[in-house]
This record gives sequence, structure tokens and C-alpha cells, in this order.
Amino acid sequence: MASEDPKLQEAIAFLQKTNLNGESVYEQLAKVVGKVLDEKPEDAVDLLETSVIAKKTAFKPADPPLMAADPKNVATAVALKELYCAPKREIDPESGEPIEPEEGLLNNFKSEDIVGDATMYQAVGLGLSLSEMYGVMLAVKRLGEDPKRKCGTVRFFGKVLGTNGDYYVFETAINREGDEPEAPPETPAGEIPPEPAGEGSNEYTYFVCSHLGGAFVRLPDVTPKAVVAARKIKKYFTGDLDAPVWSYPSFPGNEAMYLRAQIGRIASATVVCPAGYLVEHSETEDGPKLLVEPGSEGFEEVEPKYEEKEDLQEMREPVNWTHRYRYLKKQGRVETYEPPEDADPDAAPVEPPEPDVDPGLLSTLDGDTESECVDWGSCVMEEIDGSAQKQPAWTSCTSSNVVGVKNQTVAIKSMVWPGAFAVYQPGPKFSNCYVGYGIKNAPYVPAPPPAVMTEAEEIPKESDALPPKAE
Repeated sequence: MASEDPKLQEAIAFLQKTNLNGESVYEQLAKVVGKVLDEKPEDAVDLLETSVIAKKTAFKPADPPLMAADPKNVATAVALKELYCAPKREIDPESGEPIEPEEGLLNNFKSEDIVGDATMYQAVGLGLSLSEMYGVMLAVKRLGEDPKRKCGTVRFFGKVLGTNGDYYVFETAINREGDEPEAPPETPAGEIPPEPAGEGSNEYTYFVCSHLGGAFVRLPDVTPKAVVAARKIKKYFTGDLDAPVWSYPSFPGNEAMYLRAQIGRIASATVVCPAGYLVEHSETEDGPKLLVEPGSEGFEEVEPKYEEKEDLQEMREPVNWTHRYRYLKKQGRVETYEPPEDADPDAAPVEPPEPDVDPGLLSTLDGDTESECVDWGSCVMEEIDGSAQKQPAWTSCTSSNVVGVKNQTVAIKSMVWPGAFAVYQPGPKFSNCYVGYGIKNAPYVPAPPPAVMTEAEEIPKESDALPPKAE
């Protein structure tokens, strides 16, 4: 048969070859023949012109329009890619080889096992994902190794959520050895001065970034005025550190100051450790007391007091946990400020401190529910056993309810500051983290309007009468 002729098959195969646009001579001739049979023109012999017309009038679907990429998303992706890549090294112009970094150029710092902590978070269903925590680990490494920051320790505080953007918060202890002490900022007359950097409420320095791999921004030191004002308002974060804080009563500063004040309140109330794990130690009788881990480097002589619980379920009890940070008092400071006796009498007087409690270091969590501490005690009432009682300040959970499961994880969660939690595994191994909106779980109580000012005394009217003439 003719269809089995190899030359014919070879010719058909040649005509069926397609170009880059997917067109072939075979399909084009078929369209021409079909067009001639459909239209039956008088001059059908002019096949070339008909072929050109068929080719030009053929339907070609247009390429879909490409959506422009958001520059912000592109910058975030590029920053994350650079975070995961090895740091770029300078190239020697003479040899063309990368220059090896000098020894001691990178800063030495201490940090927690962030990836190990992430596995504990995942076991109890809290915190961030493993992939995100790996990016956090790389961000901590970049921040700690920066010689300009001089970070002695770096801890991932948590993630503060906002309406238009989030904040990754990193807590650092700055190594100030050999540096001149920073001059405290001038405090207006009548205001309580802030605590110096490295002490009290400003013991730690906080850095934030809007996305992993982004630039770190150092938050300003917290002031008592900012803490007192933050306790009177409820405000979501926007994700912009320079954004104004519109509220009543007014807040003295932008969102960076408000974020720093809320971080100080959250850290004071929710950063905890197992009872007995840390002890107070002072090198001299009158020296300041520090929290140290017995047996650690430099404190080998300190007697340990921690005994690991035989039953892991005991770690679900608040009495077996203690606060690691000092209480932030009503005045907005850790140490109460007393105005000096030789103060300028013409200056605006400083209000005396309100009566306040001082639970001290390493106070257990079992008293937080009824605590009179401003940021520690529970403020929400709920019905328990038929009567209205305060909601417990802490609740707990475990990674498994099956008895006898090895490597279980215990977590305690703050009900006063939703999003704050601590996890524990035998070893001992524990970690603190916060993932939330930075708002306390308390009913909003609008501030009353200020007292009515006294009216000014009536000013005598001037007389229009002319003065008497001299005689």
C-alpha cells in the first residue's frame, strides 16, 4: 500500500517537524487545504497567498501578564538567603583568592541550644516551627559574632506579633569591660530617673529585627515613665518602630519605647527556672547578689541546691518554679528611687513612691495568682467550684499523657501574659520563650479624666476714667 511506502513516511515525518513556536509545514498545509475546501475561491491555485493569510490569521494565545513582585517580599527573601549562606569573604586583588578571616576578629559569646529548645517547643505544641527556629539560630549567631555589638550572651526572647509586621526579639548582655560608663540621660525635673545601663530594669539590652536575616535594631533603655504609661493602655503593635503610639493616657515615646516597656514587663513576670537551679551568690558580704549556676565556670565552690524530681509530673506544679528576674515595681524601676534630701527646692518635686511589695529574687510561682505585684498577679475572674475566683496565673501541660513515656517534656504557660511559656526536660534542660501580641490578660479600665482645675481669680478691670488733674 501507498501508506507503507518508506519514502512517503519519511516525507510526512519531515513535514511534521515543528519549529520553536510549535508549528509545522504539515499542519500549515492542512489548514490551507481546509481553507480552500471551506471557502472554495475562484482562484484557488494561489496557494502561497492563501498559506500566508492562514498563517497570519491563526490564533495565538497571548502570554499571561507577569505580576510585579513586591519589593518588600523580594528584600525579605534575599536577606533570608544570605542568612543561610556562608558569609562573603573579601577577595585579595593580587591573588584573586578569598582572604581568610583573622583569628579573634569575631566576638565570643554564649547562647542557649536554640535548635534543641525548638524540639521541646514542638513536643508540647508551643513556640515556632523547627525551620523558623533554625533561622533564629543563624540570626543569634550573626548578632553574637558581631564585634561591634560586644554581646557577652544572646538569648532568643521570642516573637512579638503585630498588625502589619512582627518583631523577633533578642536579649543580650553587653560586655562593658574596659569601656567608659555611659553617661545617664538627663531627666527633666520632677521625673524619676531611669536605671543605668546594665543594672536593674536595664540589665539586658534588646535587639529586634522585622524578619530573619534583616538588620538588627537596638531598642532604647526603658524609663520608669514609659513603664508606668504602658501599664495604663492596651495597644497592638504595628511593626513600625518609628510609629507614634496614639492612646489615652498619652504614651511618652514611639513604638520602639512602647515595645521596650512591654518586653521589660513580660520578662519580669514570665522568665522562670526550676526551683533550686540558680542560687544567690555574693563575692563579699556587702557586695551585690548575683544569680549563678552552682558548679559552672567560676562558681565551682558554690554549693548546689537543685535536686531533680523523680516524678516529672511534679514539674507541673508552680511551686517547683521560681522567677529569674527582679520585680518591676509600680515606680517603673527595680530599685526604688528616693529623691535626695538636698534636692533643689525650686525644682518640681518628685512624687514619693507608692507602697509596694518586693518578692525578691527566686520567688516561687505558686503565689503569683494572688500576688500584689502589678505584672505578676492575675486580674481575670472565673467561676471555680460555684464561686468567683481569680484565674490561675499559670497552667501546665505535658507532651504525652501516657505513663512511662521516656523523654517527656513539661510546659508551664502564663495566663497573665498569653504567649509566655517555659519548657522542661530531665537533665535538667529548660527554656523560656514568648510568642504573642505583647498585651496583658486583664480587663481594660479606662483612665479617669484628670481633676478639674481651679478657676483663676477674677482680675480687676482697668478703669477708663482719666486720672485727676493736679491742682
